Amino acid sequence: MTLSYSQGAAMPVMALDRILLMANQIGDFFAPYPPERRAEGIRNHLRTYWDPRMRDELLQYIDAGGAALAPHVVAGAKLLQDESHAKPGYYGPPKA
Repeated sequence: MTLSYSQGAAMPVMALDRILLMANQIGDFFAPYPPERRAEGIRNHLRTYWDPRMRDELLQYIDAGGAALAPHVVAGAKLLQDESHAKPGYYGPPKA
């Protein structure tokens, strides 16, 4: 999928295919975790280490269908939209 940018719109920080590859790699890392911790781990990694523009592009891609992403990556990324799940003061990997 190619996102189009109008004149004056900010250019992406990185190619979308690279963002999708990285998101799926994060998902691969967290795949063995139980579902709730897996989604939390993906969300925390994206929130902590990704540029906000990268997160925005990922969420736009998901809103457009997100076909190239693993379902658990989509679930974790969607948690970024609902920050009520956030643990105040902690953004690292899921705690046991």
